[in-house]
Order: sequence, then C-alpha cells, then structure tokens
Amino acid sequence: MIIMKLTHIITTVFIALLLFAGAGTAAESLYEGSITVITADGTATVEDVYKAVADAKGFTYTTSPWGTIADINGIANTETEFWMTDYENNGETPVYSVADPVIEGAVISLHYDVFDENWQPLDTKYTAKITVADIMTEEEAAASPIPALGIIAGLAAAALFLGRKA
Repeated sequence: MIIMKLTHIITTVFIALLLFAGAGTAAESLYEGSITVITADGTATVEDVYKAVADAKGFTYTTSPWGTIADINGIANTETEFWMTDYENNGETPVYSVADPVIEGAVISLHYDVFDENWQPLDTKYTAKITVADIMTEEEAAASPIPALGIIAGLAAAALFLGRKA
C-alpha cells in the first residue's frame, strides 16, 4: 500500500515537471525604450507609437483586422500563443486597439503569452515595453533637436541590448 502511494506521488510529480518544464523561464525582451511620437496635430494613437518604434528600428509589426497586434518581428499569433497588451495611460481609460489615443508618459507593455485549452496563461515567451516620452507636432519636431537625439539614443540602446549575451 505504501509503495503504491509513493509510486503514485512520484508519477504525479514527474508528470507535473514534464508539463511545466518551460514554464516560468524568463521571457525574451524584443524591445524596451522610450520614444518620441511626431504627428501632424500633436495627438497620438497606439498605432502612431508602434510606427515610431518601427521607424526607429525597434521592431517590426503588423496589426489584425480587429486593430490588435498580429505579429512583432514575425512572431505571429497562433491558436495557443497570442500578443497581449497591458497599457498604462497615466490612470486614464485602458486601450483596446491601435486606434485608441495615448498621452505623454504612457507605457505600453506587450507580451507574447502561451495559453492552455482553458485560456489560462502558462508562460510568457517575449515582451516589448514602450514608454511615450514625448508627443510633438511636425512643426515642433522641425524646430527641436530632441527627437533626433531620442532616435539616436533609442538606436544605440537597441544595438547594445541586441548585442548582449543571455
């Protein structure tokens, strides 16, 4: 009886270890940085932020027909893995699509999560975190050296980050 119970416990623990072998590992960060967004009217949407990151060579992306992230750097949504967004807009309303507005100081955190058949998250494989440092009109940007310096600093940070060893 004791041997059967021990065998059952050992088997259960072994199966649990196999199922969760990759869970909890550190997610790979694809991008982390601050960005200056330049638009014609000085207002910005999530899409404008993503375009600014792509223009600064931070990452590439496509959106779905529903206005959500479909892929980043070619890492696409699948049946069990999806890009999810956490958004902090200085306490304002949350963001549901790329058409929603952002303000200076907003932080957009993207994470590529693995889900089980019950839609419970199992693991996060990739992340990207964007801070909206500044939103400027095209006229303001033309008169200021700050956006160019921000892009250069962003590119330098990305180069350092991509060159690091895990």
